[in-house]
Amino acid sequence: MFHFNPLKSGTATLLTLIITGSAIVPIISTAPALAQAPFPRREPREQINIFVPSGTSIPVRYDKDKIVLMADETVPVTLTVASDIRSSDGSVLIPEGSKIIGELKPASRGTQFVAKELTLYRRQLEKQSRPFSISATSNVVRRTQEIRKGANTSSILTGAAVGGGAAAAISAITGDHSIDVPEVLGGAGLGALGGYFLGRKKVDAIVVYPKQDLDVKLTSDFDLRLSRPGT
Repeated sequence: MFHFNPLKSGTATLLTLIITGSAIVPIISTAPALAQAPFPRREPREQINIFVPSGTSIPVRYDKDKIVLMADETVPVTLTVASDIRSSDGSVLIPEGSKIIGELKPASRGTQFVAKELTLYRRQLEKQSRPFSISATSNVVRRTQEIRKGANTSSILTGAAVGGGAAAAISAITGDHSIDVPEVLGGAGLGALGGYFLGRKKVDAIVVYPKQDLDVKLTSDFDLRLSRPGT
């Protein structure tokens, strides 16, 4: 006759679990670990609480020693911020190396730099931010240099960026049609402009020295939270 022994049954069950468990553990422990992809590097976020009050002066530099242009012409110019603009607690608001994009425009019998956009230099990434709208101007520059027929153009053009109108005037007045202009700003239609100056014996060009003439001053507050991205 078959006799059921609960003690033996429980013991057998326990042994089965132990054997089964010991067989499973090595399988789990020897399974190869899945490689984990590294987290993507996050770029530092742009500071968004930058506020620079109206009237703040911003020193600038330019990659040419001077800019020569006619009093009635408008030329595009991009200036570089020459030193950090800081808040009263020492925080950097506008870093050195930031760019101010604008134009030299006719103003009060002279020329004046009018800023349109500002890009902030991001030192950690070594690149510029997107452009932001800015309102700033330089003083009006009225310094002139007379250009006469037969004049030596090298003294005028050495180390200069030259407006398209001034380049045409210099070529037409001096009669030197192969002048070596290091950089022409807004040089469209030079041929037509040259015809305008034919027959003249002299003309006055405005000479701007960016280092001493083009430091700009904010004409309204620059608030990065409110400033619209430039185009």
